[in-house]
Amino acid sequence: MSGYDNKTLPAILPLPVAATQLDSGCPLTRTTRLSFARIEDARVLSYAEQLLGDLPLGEVVFDLAQAGDTQPELHVDESYDLLVEEHVIRITANSCWGALHGITTLWQLQQTGDLERCGWRIEDAPRFPWRGLLIDVARHFLSVDLLRSVIDGMALLKLNVLHLHLSDDQGFRMACNAFPELASEQHYSPAELQQLVHYAADRGIRVVPEIDVPGHVNSWLTAHPEWGLNPVESTTRFGVHKACLDVTNESVYSALDSLFDEVVQIFPDAYVHIGGDEVHPAWWRESERVQQFIEQHQLVDERGLQAYFNRRMVDMLAAKNRKVVGWDEVLHPQMPMVLVQNWRGATTRDRALAGGQDCLISAGYYLDLFYPADLHYGYDPQASQAQLIEFENALAEDMRLAHVSEGIGWTHQWRAEIIDIAEQPEEIRAAVLGGEACLWAELVDEHTLPMRLWSRLPAVAERLWSERDVCDVEDFYDRLSGFLQLSVLGLEVLLRRQLTSVGLSSAQIDVVKMLEPVKWYARLLGAQALQARLMGKEMPQARPYGTLSSFDRVVDYISPESLVARDLADCNEDELSAHLQSWRQAANLKWPEDVAPVISRLAEVANCMQKYLEGTLSRQQLELDLQDAYQPLGEYMLAPVPSLLVWLQRQKEQVL
Repeated sequence: MSGYDNKTLPAILPLPVAATQLDSGCPLTRTTRLSFARIEDARVLSYAEQLLGDLPLGEVVFDLAQAGDTQPELHVDESYDLLVEEHVIRITANSCWGALHGITTLWQLQQTGDLERCGWRIEDAPRFPWRGLLIDVARHFLSVDLLRSVIDGMALLKLNVLHLHLSDDQGFRMACNAFPELASEQHYSPAELQQLVHYAADRGIRVVPEIDVPGHVNSWLTAHPEWGLNPVESTTRFGVHKACLDVTNESVYSALDSLFDEVVQIFPDAYVHIGGDEVHPAWWRESERVQQFIEQHQLVDERGLQAYFNRRMVDMLAAKNRKVVGWDEVLHPQMPMVLVQNWRGATTRDRALAGGQDCLISAGYYLDLFYPADLHYGYDPQASQAQLIEFENALAEDMRLAHVSEGIGWTHQWRAEIIDIAEQPEEIRAAVLGGEACLWAELVDEHTLPMRLWSRLPAVAERLWSERDVCDVEDFYDRLSGFLQLSVLGLEVLLRRQLTSVGLSSAQIDVVKMLEPVKWYARLLGAQALQARLMGKEMPQARPYGTLSSFDRVVDYISPESLVARDLADCNEDELSAHLQSWRQAANLKWPEDVAPVISRLAEVANCMQKYLEGTLSRQQLELDLQDAYQPLGEYMLAPVPSLLVWLQRQKEQVL
C-alpha cells in the first residue's frame, strides 16, 4: 500500500511509495552544494549538477552503499530515500540507479513548488523492474538529438528502458559493416548508437534494440532478395506486407548471425528484441519447397515454422550471451524461452504466463491510438484477465471512442485462444516484469513527436512505477497538467510555434486547443482500409498516409487529448459563457480548409449551449444536439462535447 501522511500529496509524477510532510521547510535561498557521505559516484554527480546545480537547495548529500556499474541491468536496486530538512537534503540509496531517481524527485519537488510548502521524507522504489518506451525510428527517422531529449524526459518519469524499433518494411536504420547496403539513406552509425547507449545509461536507462524478423523485412529484401522467396520493390506504404525471410535457407541464418554480432557489439544490454509480429503466411504457404520443409521437420503449419525459426534465433543469441524478447505472435506450444511482449489484448498475457514465459505489457499502452491518458492509466498490468477484458469491452462504450467502436470490436478476435491463468498450476506461472508504452511512427515525425509522447506517457510511467492503489484519476490529471507545463518540455512554446507556422493567430490557437484527432487507427487506415479491416480483407487497400506524407497540418500538431476541453466540466457559468463567446467568434475567422468545418460545428455547439443557459433550449434537446455533434469531421473531433455533457449532468445532480 502507498503511504501518505495526509491528502496533500506531492505534485510529482510518478507518485512515490510513501511521502510524509515535515514541519521544517527547505530554505530556497542558498546555493546548492553537492557532496557524498561515503562512496562517490561520477554519474550521480554529473546528473545532479545538470538538474540541481542552478537551484537554491543548499546542502545536498548523497549517501550511496555501493558504486554504480557501467550499465544498468534488469532487477538492479532502484530504491531511494529522500529527506528534505531545513539545513540539509539527503538522498540515500543502495546504488547509483536509486540515487538518480532521488535526484529527479527532488528536482520535481522544486519545480512544482512543493519544497516551498514543507520538508519531506520520501521512501520510494519501483513496482516493476522493466518500465519502457518503444520509439519507432524505422517508419520515420528521428535524429539522435531528439532521442536524447526523449531519454531526458524518460528519466524525469523514472522510466528505465528505451526500446528502439530499428527495422521494418519501410526502413533499416542501423549501419551494418557486414551488409552496408541494408541501411536506409537515413540511419545511425554504430558510434552514434553507442553514444546514445552511454547517454541513456548515465540516466539509468537501458537501450534494447529491435531487429524485426522474420516478417517486416521488405526493406531488407530490396537489398538482398536472396534472403526471401519472391521479388519485392521498396515500399512507402504502411500496413502488413507479405515480405518475409526464407527461414528454410541456411544462408539466411548465416547472415543473421553476422548482423546480430554487430548488434550485440553496439548494445550491451542482456536483451535483444527480434520482433516476430505480423508475419504474413502467404509466401511460406505458397512455396512448395517451404511446405516440404514443414512436413520433413514435422512443424505442422506456418506457425510451427515460425516457432522453428524462433528456436534458432534464441540459440543464436544465447551463444552471444543475449536473451530474446518477442511480440506475442511468438507464442506457440513448442516455443523456446522468450520474454513475451504482449500487445494483442489482455489474453495473450495469460497465455504467455501459463506457458512459463515472463511477460511485458503493452496492450493498454499504445500511444499512437490518440487515446486520452485516463484509458492508459486505468490499464493495470496485474489486473485479472477478467478485469482487463471488462476494461477492453468498456472502451467500445466510452463516448470518446464511439466513432471507432466497431474497429475496437475487431480486436476481440485476439481472444480466440484464451487461457484462464487462475486455473493453471501455480508452479508453472511466470512473472509480469513490467511494460512498455509504444509510440509507433506511421503518423509521427521529428516535429510532432513531443506533443504525442508527453501528453500520455506520464500515465504509463506512473502505472509501472507507483503502487497499484495509486489510481485517483483526478489527482493524476492535476499532476499531469503541472508536468506538461514544465519549461524543460517546452510544449506550449512548441505548439504555438507550429500552429503559427500554418497561419493561425494567437486567438485561433486557443480555439484549436479544443480539438482532438480521431481515435484508434481511424487516421492511419482511412475509411476504405478501415472498412476492409473490419471485413477481414484489408490488404492491399490504400491508406491515406505513407512514409512520404508530410505532417504539417493542425491535426498533426494538436495534442491527442485536450486538457483545456477536459477542464470545461469544472467551469462555472461565467467561465463557460466566455468560452462559448470565443467559439462563436472563431467561426468568422479564416481557417485552413480541413479545419473550417469543425470550427463551424464548434460554433453551433456554442449556440446550443448559450440557448440552454438563456433558458430557450431544454436540457434533453441540448444533450441530443451535443451527441449529434460528437462525430468525426474529417480527422477531427470536438473535444469539449464529453465535458459539456458531464457539466450538464453535474448541474442536474445539483438541482436534485
